[in-house]
Amino acid sequence: MTRRGGLSVAVILMYGLLVGGSGVAAAGDGPAPDTLGTSPTLSGLSGLAVTASARTLPPWSMAVGADALYSHLHSPGADHAEGRLSVGLGLPNRVELAALLPAVRTVNDDLNPELPPTGTGVGDLQLAAKWRALHEDETLWPALALAAVVTLPTGQRSKELRTVDDYGVEVKAITSADIDFIPDQFALGLYANIGYFFQDVGRATEEKHATYAFGAALPLLARAGRPFLSPLQVLLEMDGTFKRRDDQDYVTVTPSVRYVGPVTVTAGFQYTVFAHSTIDAGVGGVVQIGVSFL
Repeated sequence: MTRRGGLSVAVILMYGLLVGGSGVAAAGDGPAPDTLGTSPTLSGLSGLAVTASARTLPPWSMAVGADALYSHLHSPGADHAEGRLSVGLGLPNRVELAALLPAVRTVNDDLNPELPPTGTGVGDLQLAAKWRALHEDETLWPALALAAVVTLPTGQRSKELRTVDDYGVEVKAITSADIDFIPDQFALGLYANIGYFFQDVGRATEEKHATYAFGAALPLLARAGRPFLSPLQVLLEMDGTFKRRDDQDYVTVTPSVRYVGPVTVTAGFQYTVFAHSTIDAGVGGVVQIGVSFL
């Protein structure tokens, strides 16, 4: 099976699971299902470590968070670390706005000209907007949201910390649902994103590719009277790219553990495989801390 065919089958299967199994519904303009609690993420300040959910913050509520990301490539030898601050605001009509600013540290051990040199400084500012278009229904459909993330070239050019010259834009569709295996006792959260990213069209740094992500959340502990809001969950996610040139694609798998309380904390491990590339597999980790103000 080709990678294109495999991706199509995966998307269809994930959508079928979401449609056929959703059993924790949100009616009217009420909140979307919230098995996971709230954790700030680039894709709209609610979701898993790397996969967004269709949930949006309630109107006029805020969420702030801090992320720490680290990755290491074995060959060529390179390290990349980010500390990211994010803030989100819920608006009426199921709209959510978010902003994220990273501090970046790159180390090119092998001095490979294809990789960024060693440098430390402010990275590119990212602005996101998400609109939850459909509520989850018990029998018909999962929740559905549309989102856009804009990357602005605020990174320090002198240290080559910019990822775009003029701009970058990713538009995506997000679907999520809680599958009710044991009525009022146990639910599994499933999430899927598919999008398209483009940057610097018409310039030497022009880039276009599709993006995808899948995620699942498994509650480990049940709270009395609120079994779906488990304070401890195991998360499993996969995300990657699909380009016209298949020598630059990557797939990242991210297993992690999340604690949901007054402050939400997530910590996970990342393993990245590069398709048809001279770059060996990479390893890394992600830690997120977030809190909401209702």
